[in-house]
Amino acid sequence: MFMPILSGIRISYVVFIFMFFQCSSALWYNQPKFSPCATWNPNATTFANSTTLGPYTHGIFIDTNNTIYAGSWGISTIKVWRYNSSIPIRTITAGLYGPYSVFVAMNGDIYIDNGLQNGRVDKWTPNAINSVEVMNISKACFNLFIDTNNTLYCSMADLNIVVTLNLNTNSKIPVTLIGSNGTAGSTSTLLNYPWGIYVKTDFTLYVADSNNNRIQSFKFGELNGTTVAGSTAPGTITLQGPGGIVLDSDGYMFIMDTANSRIIASSSNGFRCVAGCSGLSGSTPDKLYNPRYMAFDTYGNMFVSDDDNYRIQIFTLTSNTCNKTTVGSSSTSLSTTTQGKTTVGSSSTSMSTSTQGKTMASTVSNRMNSSVSYQTTSTVTHSIMRNMANRMSINIHNPIYYSLFLISLLFFAF
Repeated sequence: MFMPILSGIRISYVVFIFMFFQCSSALWYNQPKFSPCATWNPNATTFANSTTLGPYTHGIFIDTNNTIYAGSWGISTIKVWRYNSSIPIRTITAGLYGPYSVFVAMNGDIYIDNGLQNGRVDKWTPNAINSVEVMNISKACFNLFIDTNNTLYCSMADLNIVVTLNLNTNSKIPVTLIGSNGTAGSTSTLLNYPWGIYVKTDFTLYVADSNNNRIQSFKFGELNGTTVAGSTAPGTITLQGPGGIVLDSDGYMFIMDTANSRIIASSSNGFRCVAGCSGLSGSTPDKLYNPRYMAFDTYGNMFVSDDDNYRIQIFTLTSNTCNKTTVGSSSTSLSTTTQGKTTVGSSSTSMSTSTQGKTMASTVSNRMNSSVSYQTTSTVTHSIMRNMANRMSINIHNPIYYSLFLISLLFFAF
């Protein structure tokens, strides 16, 4: 009589293990979901200035705990902040010279470009007082990225190449992935001063090909790139010296159009300017001056490295909706409020997008992603459930979670 119960328990464990691995695949960097009509406050607030970071703020990374990492090329420093705090909790300077970029791995290891004079990429483990060299390079890495296979990517603008290193091996010698060493060009296989890089979960590589005024996309295993934005891609947009590039959860691009001192976003509606859209560079809250890097927090706010203004600016998400949504038989209106917390559930039928982009669903924690679908009932449900899963991610590299996983396997064995 206990067999049906035991079978039911084991079936439940099968479901649990399936969900365990589904959740563990969540990214550790932020890819918010935006509607095609998403808007940001045109007037930014300053997160850090030259007093904190010195001249030339290069590189910025924000993890899913909203811990902020940023570097200063001018004073050879990387600083770390907790969210909503202006006081750094960590400062890394030892052995650095002119770092261009920083990227943080899933386990918290910090990878820093140190190639300008020292010819290497360094790894700093949490709370370490000394770094470990992980990659030998002859020029600086203008951007770093680590994909879901634990492969490190480095854009070496001075050599017109993108190189990679498998971090699961003991090698420190990178392999050239895209471009020809020292050769600049504008063909589909060549680059000219590549700056920003970004890798999708399907391992498609995006490169801000700065001096060619274009964004190139390289599918996994292919050497021929496709121009997805820039003057040579009809129907896109004209760029001038693009620097950084990041993607949202739907694969739409956010491009640092550096020489035009603006940020360009793509969506299902095409390309548009979302920040610094006056056409002029400057230091007022609505202007940028050669922005080169950016990162999203979990709420969809943009943290921008405003390079020649020596500061990091925050452009706050103010609206993430396009129209009204019908949930069940009742109509749900969407609007923007100053506090802007979004409520989904029987207690309220109004939905609003906040300046912080926070969301609440019935008794679900407001740690959910700021994206709420804006089309149909089924889409809304899917979006909420998916983002709940993303916020409930489990890191199987954590010894505690790994032990729980082993215990569950032992349960199956008996």
